[in-house]
Parts: sequence; C-alpha cells; structure tokens
Amino acid sequence: MAALRTNPQLQFVKYRSKSRDFIPLYEPTITEEMRQAVLQGFDERLWIRGSREWDSQGRRFEEEVCQFIGCKYAVNMTSGTAALLLALKAWGIGPGDEVITAPNTFPAPTDVIMWTGATPVYVDIELDSYCMDVSKVEAAITPRTKAIMPVDAHGHAADLDALMEIATRHNLHLVDDSCQAIGAGYKGSKLGTHGHCATFSYTRNKPMFCGGDGGLLVTNDKQLAETIWMLANHGRGPRYYEGSMAEVAYRALEHEISGLNFRQSEVLSAVARVTLRSLQAWNERRRELAARYTRLIHALDTDIAPPQEKPYAWHSYWRYVIRTPKRDKLRLFLSKHVETKPTYHTPNHLDRVPRTKYGFKEGDFPVSERYARENLALPMYPALTEEDVDFVVGRIEAFYRS
Repeated sequence: MAALRTNPQLQFVKYRSKSRDFIPLYEPTITEEMRQAVLQGFDERLWIRGSREWDSQGRRFEEEVCQFIGCKYAVNMTSGTAALLLALKAWGIGPGDEVITAPNTFPAPTDVIMWTGATPVYVDIELDSYCMDVSKVEAAITPRTKAIMPVDAHGHAADLDALMEIATRHNLHLVDDSCQAIGAGYKGSKLGTHGHCATFSYTRNKPMFCGGDGGLLVTNDKQLAETIWMLANHGRGPRYYEGSMAEVAYRALEHEISGLNFRQSEVLSAVARVTLRSLQAWNERRRELAARYTRLIHALDTDIAPPQEKPYAWHSYWRYVIRTPKRDKLRLFLSKHVETKPTYHTPNHLDRVPRTKYGFKEGDFPVSERYARENLALPMYPALTEEDVDFVVGRIEAFYRS
C-alpha cells in the first residue's frame, strides 16, 4: 500500500466537526407535514383498510407508488419481509422446492424461504457491487429450483436483465428483493419492473419511512397482485365482498384462499405518502454525499475500497459501505465521534439455523465471507452535511496516521 497522502481538504475538520461532536449512522428527517399526516390518518378513523377497493390512505399510496415506479400494481403491507413471503406463497413454492438467493444480507430472504418449507440455495456475490454474481447462478439451478431472489444491496441493483434471461430460460420466477433500494434505478428506469415482481421496505432507516414498519410488492401481473392482496388480507377476495352485501347472511361470506393478516395501518400509510414525495430528492442527496465520500477517501490512498456503481445501476446509497481489512480496529477508533456499523457481518449461510439445518460451513461462499469481515457502513442520510462527511473522513485519516 502506498504511503498515506495528506488531504488538504480535510485539515479544517480533522479533529472536530464544527456542527457537532458525534455523528450518528442514521437520522430520520421528520417534518410538520409528517406529523399532520399522522393526525389525518388517525382522525379519518378507518385505521385498517379491509378492502383494496376502499378509498383510503393505503389505496392512494399504492396508486402513487405505481406512478413513481412505473408499474401497474402495488400491494401495501406491513413489511418487506411479508412481501417476500407472500410472493413465494402466491407461486405455491413449498416443501421440496429450492429458491436461489444471496447470503450477504438481512436474514429475511432466508427466513421466508424456510418458512414456506423450501430450501435456500446461495450464490456468492461480486465484491464490487455486493450483489449476486450472475455468472454463478446457473450452476446453482437444479430440477427443484423454483425461483431466484436477488438482493439489490444497499441501493445498488443486481443485474436484473441477465437474471431474468436465466429465469425465463429455466421457467423460474424472479422476485427482486429491492427492500434496500426503493427509488434506485436500473438501465434508466426505477427498480420494480425488471422481474416478475419486486419488494420494497419503508421502515425507520430505509430511504423512505412511515413511522413504523412498512412494505410493498409491485408487479405488472394483475393476477399475482390480486393473489398477494388476498394473502395479506385473510384470504378475502371478490366472493367475500359480494357475500357481505347478500340479503341472507348465512354462509354468504367465503374466504377464497387461506390468508394471513399483513394489512398496513392507515396512519402509517398516510405518513408514507408524505415521505414518498421526498424520496427522489433524498436519494439524489445521498448520491451527492456518496460522491464526496468517495472522492475524499480516494485522496487518502489507504487500503479502503469505497462502494462502486456498475454502468447499469443508479445507486441510491441507502448505505455507504466501504471495505477494509482493518474494519474492526477502524470501527472502534471512530466510535467516540462517529457511529458506524458492519452490515450483515454473519453471512446467512453461517447463521445458526441455516448452518445447523443445511450443513453450510466456512469457505462455502468466500466472497460473501470476505465482505462480512471487511465491510463498514459510514453515516448516510439526507440531513448529513458536507462538513459531516469531511469530519468522518478526517477521523478515518487520523486512524491511518495513528
């Protein structure tokens, strides 16, 4: 490694931020409009949307999501995890089946696969994008494979066209786990329309939020959307609502399928509508901050690898994740003034349940394991200032000098 160079742009904030003494990893932006949306959603007294046809905060949110994403259908629900689970259930995936996914993420993809009774099959990642390595996917396909579930890591899209070509050729479903990347782009359009369906999360620390947990499934497949809605709403479909208007009540109501309850709160949907309107600007602000981070880190000439962006991607930088072999020492050094976080530092295949249930071991997915040892998320959110970024990088410079 070359000797660390002095970065003159960092000198004025090398030891202390002018704005504050501690920079958190994330801070949500809270506005008066969001507070008023809570009151509106509460005062409307609907609270829970029992039918997708009702005029409601949730229905308006779905319509606005479709316009923003460029898709035909959106189903609003309680979490991105619920959206992933219901996608697999809608396709009838269950015991004896396999679903391909990536190991370097939150446990949700693995969990929902196992909850259907299917088996997770992992494909290692690319070290530059942190996304599924498409060149390794076909080797993982067996006669039992039913779906591919790539993860758009930290706001960077997987190579979805290439994955869709594989899925089509092998007659597989493609569910794009875009829970970390709402508003991010792929080849000039928003994520959400490049597979059979896509899932999003809008909880506290995601690119947009609602004051609680929230999730979406988007698709251009009408039948899939209708099935997902019924699954999320106790199996209620047209027969149920027709029965609710019958003159003779006995046995008039019929639940068309066996469903669960993943309906989103109307109060949270009202807040989500407000944050959706800011999402594009917030993502563009993250990109500005990410560019500053990358420029300043490159100027240090350390062993740090900043995140990269493939030509096909419009990275939303939900997180700004660097890599360094000195990750743990750097994290502890920064902790007095800067909050950082290793992301998913136990790869899914080495977590307790998959490891013991399926026999995965160290070395099975070496790129994901290297990522888990080296990655570190730096502070990233729209209210972060240029001075804050300079201060963080200044503390990184101080670590390498020490």
